[in-house]
Amino acid sequence: MFQYLYLLESDREKEFLASIYEAHRKEMYYIAYHILHNPSDAEDIVQETFLTLIKHVDKLIDNEPHKVWAYISTTVRNKALNVRRHKKSLEEVELDETWMQEDILEDGPDLLLEGYEQKEAMIKLLKQLKSPYKEVLALQYYHELSAAEIGKLLGKSPDNIRHISMRAKKKLQSLLKKNGLWNKKK
Repeated sequence: MFQYLYLLESDREKEFLASIYEAHRKEMYYIAYHILHNPSDAEDIVQETFLTLIKHVDKLIDNEPHKVWAYISTTVRNKALNVRRHKKSLEEVELDETWMQEDILEDGPDLLLEGYEQKEAMIKLLKQLKSPYKEVLALQYYHELSAAEIGKLLGKSPDNIRHISMRAKKKLQSLLKKNGLWNKKK
């Protein structure tokens, strides 16, 4: 947090935020942890809140302490709820099965049934993968998003998404082999 104090112009603002940090960082952490149940996410929320406080220090510095605390606690709570909502939405990224309906008119019944059974098996295997592997593969193949788009959505770099995708494919390949569904043509 103290590295952020260099962003401030006056010593008064620096002292104000340093005192806020010392007085309220534990309470801020507890609010964020209570919502997120994850220590590193709670720490991130505390840091993000201090960055917000730095942006608005001129509005806060002359306020009464209870008003400053109300602003801080509301900011922490809202940021934590946003992170929780974002994580929950990522967990709910389901493999949309409606994409299979597009093939109904194009393929005959035999091919359609065979393809449907393969796709059902694939969906079951994908659901066995852990996060973030299943989310990345679902977003990449079923929702047809690029690595950059997935990275933006998940808060990761495109390179990191490509590495996650590569590891996810290897895990999926081992699941396919384990379930006797791997027919790699030579």
